[in-house]
Amino acid sequence: MVFGPHTTSAEVAAEFKNFIVGKHFVVTGGNSGIGKETARVLTKEGGIVTICCRTVSKGEAAKAEILQETPAAQIQILQLDLNSLKSVKECANALAAAIPPLNVLINNAGIMAPPKTITENGFESQFQSNHLGHYYLTKLLIPTLHASGTPEGRSRVINVSSVGNIILPPKHGIDFDDIAATKSYNAWSRYGQSKLAQISSAFYFQSHIGRSHNITFVSLHPGTIPDSNLNNKQNDGTAFWRTLEFATSLKYWNLRRENLVNKTLAEGAATTLVCASDPGVEGGQYYSDCQISNQLHALAFDERFSQKVVEVSDRLIAESGF
Repeated sequence: MVFGPHTTSAEVAAEFKNFIVGKHFVVTGGNSGIGKETARVLTKEGGIVTICCRTVSKGEAAKAEILQETPAAQIQILQLDLNSLKSVKECANALAAAIPPLNVLINNAGIMAPPKTITENGFESQFQSNHLGHYYLTKLLIPTLHASGTPEGRSRVINVSSVGNIILPPKHGIDFDDIAATKSYNAWSRYGQSKLAQISSAFYFQSHIGRSHNITFVSLHPGTIPDSNLNNKQNDGTAFWRTLEFATSLKYWNLRRENLVNKTLAEGAATTLVCASDPGVEGGQYYSDCQISNQLHALAFDERFSQKVVEVSDRLIAESGF
């Protein structure tokens, strides 16, 4: 079966059911949007799912919906606040002790273009929620993923990024000298920088430990999803995809609006399902519309840049006492 922009998550899951059955999948932000759709389809095809989300009651509500559709679904909820490194560590400890062991980590949760907020750890909230929190969670779970992976059946880490990685950050990629956004704050640029960091860190991990640790690291763009709670509105209530800033960004990066196909939630989760279950997925790559994509920032797969992303991330975590 050939997958494309309008392939649904259910179609992908049905195709690769043999990989899904009995595997333990963690979905951050699985209480809503494409995260909930991902969790729903995985449990329906026999996967074991842990939803990690900030508000447990919302996770339990999503769980109840999934159980109503699939009464035999194996699903649990863990608390995870990505804007608190303490919470990330506590969640990772719980996942490391989970039975059955973790097989696939889907770093799906995220925020987009909020008012400037500094986290309890002192970082701009998008950088921490979208990148640094997931980066720390991934690093803490690498031993667990290593233990459950084999050369024939590698564990997986999937970073749900965005095409914003190319149309929103500056040409130098990330403002490493102003992670807390003390000098300036452009919500959309900061969003794009956090998404670029997700792609570069996945590339770095694959290059340096993927093969030796039997883990496949990938990143992806789920698509433009009008029904997603993430993509719906920016601060003033205007859909980002209709703003002058978005149109200007497309022109700057030589992209066309019509190439960004609107998707349903089921279509938006399909690329995540491909990355999570297709035996042919290539580590280190960036996927969109269920296929490998080259719509990337020029620095996304740059070795020196990706190393700096990792070095800065490690330093920031260490300086925070973790």
